[in-house]
Amino acid sequence: MKRKTRLVMTSSEKTFEDNLPKWMWLWLPIILVLILLVTGLVLPGQVYSDWIGNERTGILETSHAIIPAISFLLALRIIFHPKVPTFSFLWFWILLAALGSFYMSGEEASWGQHWFQWDTSDEWSKINDQGETNFHNTSSWLDQKPRTILEIGIILGGIILPFIFLRKPSLRNHPYAIIVPTLVLLPTAIIAETTRMTERLFAALDVPFRFFQRASEVQELFFALFVLYYLIMILKRVKRLN
Repeated sequence: MKRKTRLVMTSSEKTFEDNLPKWMWLWLPIILVLILLVTGLVLPGQVYSDWIGNERTGILETSHAIIPAISFLLALRIIFHPKVPTFSFLWFWILLAALGSFYMSGEEASWGQHWFQWDTSDEWSKINDQGETNFHNTSSWLDQKPRTILEIGIILGGIILPFIFLRKPSLRNHPYAIIVPTLVLLPTAIIAETTRMTERLFAALDVPFRFFQRASEVQELFFALFVLYYLIMILKRVKRLN
């Protein structure tokens, strides 16, 4: 008889870093945000727009498509891992991450239109407010609301829950604890929130200064990084399951 996979990790398996290298979870997010901060403040607006912030071919926009594509492949690897029972809570959770990553990757590139430059049909242009072949420009239910859900998830899973689990280690014995990240995702989560938070604060105070050019795009980069790091962490945990 096949032994049932155990989805609860022992104390020895619950390391703070979950084997993510420090350069990845700490230094890379810090370096990236500093580069975007400095280039946004120093480079002329047109230069920044052409090379980094361009809506179609800029470095930021391209990263929004490539990083989720990698996350999608990672999620598939977890879903089909022999230690992940089909239709288990973990299987459904990662399936959701896979679908979300696939959607984000495709939408950010307008399903290839940004790279291959095909024309949008007249019928689709009528319902797409930017005349592109994507869904997120047709309704807030396909754009802002999924983004808000992801942002809440990052605040909850990347900031709040890790501190709760740190104070109450016994919670790690819960079967669902395998999907709760540790504090290694905290830097990425905080950067994701503060980049947009500063823009909202300055806007509320009617201050024209901005730390970042197109802060929402900067935030999306760290949203994508958070999901990528999260899935790497889950894959490492799955491999340690008995």
